[in-house]
Amino acid sequence: MALSFGHKNFTNCEKVKNGKFYYYTKKTREKINIERLDSLQMEANADGGRVLFKSRIIWKGDCNYDMYINALSTTKLNSPDSLIAATPSHVEIIYVGSAFYICIVKMNVFDTNVQLRDTIYFKK
Repeated sequence: MALSFGHKNFTNCEKVKNGKFYYYTKKTREKINIERLDSLQMEANADGGRVLFKSRIIWKGDCNYDMYINALSTTKLNSPDSLIAATPSHVEIIYVGSAFYICIVKMNVFDTNVQLRDTIYFKK
């Protein structure tokens, strides 16, 4: 008997909905800590702990969500930042391993379609 499965059948995204994670920025390789509580995500510098973003998450399925970057900021945003906060990033988690997960982020910023692939690590 032959069985055929798509990769999504093997991706259990439950452990990425809540928890502590980190990633490295593409340009400077700076470590950024993430704390996610279902619909809230906070990102902070790993070295100083200064909060960079407070983002809103709306889960669309088991392994995909829309993230409104810095939509929950307590400081006044300038015009470009306000536009970005109102524009959702569409995130799809394509792989979950024991130490990290991989996601694809799609966003339309200033009439430019942007697609990124990133690795997010589980904090121990």
